Amino acid sequence: MNIHRIFNHRKFCLSTFRNISIFKTQSYKKMENSFTKTYIPGVIPEIELTPTESQIINVLNNYTTAYNSTLESEQSPITLRITGGWVRDKLLGLPSHDIDIGIDNCSGESFVMGLKEWLEEEKKGTDETINKIHKIKKNPDKSKHLETCTTKLFGLDIDFVNLRSESYTDNSRIPTISTGTPYEDSHRRDATLNALFFNLSTKKIEDLTNKGLEDLANGVLRTPLDPMKTFLDDPLRCLRLIRFASNYGFSIDRLAIEAMKQSEIKVALETKISRERIGVEVKKMIINKRGIIGVNDSIELLKEVGFSCVFDVGDSKVGDEWIKENDKLLNEDIMKNFDNINKYLIPIVESKIINFKGFLNEECDENDRVLFYSCLILNTWRDKRIKIGKKDFYVSYLCELNGIKMPAKISENVSNIVKNIENVRNDIKNVSNFKRRDRKSTRLNSSHKTE
Repeated sequence: MNIHRIFNHRKFCLSTFRNISIFKTQSYKKMENSFTKTYIPGVIPEIELTPTESQIINVLNNYTTAYNSTLESEQSPITLRITGGWVRDKLLGLPSHDIDIGIDNCSGESFVMGLKEWLEEEKKGTDETINKIHKIKKNPDKSKHLETCTTKLFGLDIDFVNLRSESYTDNSRIPTISTGTPYEDSHRRDATLNALFFNLSTKKIEDLTNKGLEDLANGVLRTPLDPMKTFLDDPLRCLRLIRFASNYGFSIDRLAIEAMKQSEIKVALETKISRERIGVEVKKMIINKRGIIGVNDSIELLKEVGFSCVFDVGDSKVGDEWIKENDKLLNEDIMKNFDNINKYLIPIVESKIINFKGFLNEECDENDRVLFYSCLILNTWRDKRIKIGKKDFYVSYLCELNGIKMPAKISENVSNIVKNIENVRNDIKNVSNFKRRDRKSTRLNSSHKTE
């Protein structure tokens, strides 16, 4: 086998990491949190708007004023707030195009339809129009509790959704969702630092949990309410916190970590959340703002809380007998590979004995990065297959396709690479055993032949 092809082939990148243990993992600094430098306890910081953001806010405020002026005295006026990630990122000095508008006293769809008509009729100082309105229906079984209405203003996608509250009956942990107050909505968020609001009327930040600004300054992800309640309402929040922690260099509050470890939460994650939504979060962990260090942080957290289930066969229609015989072993192997990646990947990259440039650079194709880490996580199951109906499938293929819902092409590549790892490792071992004197002898023989 051609030596250069071995070193250049994608499979080589996967062939040796499990057997190398001579390196010690170094410590890395967390991403610097710029808000820490400017935060003053008790002082509400200002947000600097871009010209486009100012245009959007002015249009929304103008329509809101027009809408409120038509209300009867007994009707409650509308106040708009930008919620969640936009406020967090603006305070961190990061660009943000993720604008979610929280609405009280009116549905998102009703507001956007009224805004569309108002823009078409009034053209109040702008030529902006709304051409498309997309409605995302609620699906409580999959923890999507309220309808969302999405449209585009000044080139940016904007989601409009009601502020929400929820209540529980004595004999059920499934919440009843209804339109809520800003206070109620802020306390149903995944983390205090994601529960910060920007009031469009006052143009001021609202920290209704009284912890959001402090936790953002300290880089702490803490649930506003008891973490068990927060995660049972929407178990995807567990993965969201892990994703935020790894992408921003934040830490997760210990109470939240301990809640994630509970079997009740893991069952809820597997049964209440669609695999498509899980796959979106996993991909965002891998396509990480902090590169390899961030991915390692996410894998370390997945291992700590025992979330190997996100990489299992997912919603594949496998038989109960296979699950009984193999599911535990599959999850144990995934956990072991989490550990191997944490211990060895960064030291191997730093040692430069293997060139990972094509897989770990920011310029690297996103699907190639997903492919790379999936192979590391699933490599133990190499040529193992599952029979579904009349057809056999590689376990690694189903984990990729139905576990984290990656495209069929990526899933096929993962299974093709994983099933050949042992052969490539043997080839590499043979190359490694090619002693220096043998290489020297080969060069001498070659020079004699040339003469």
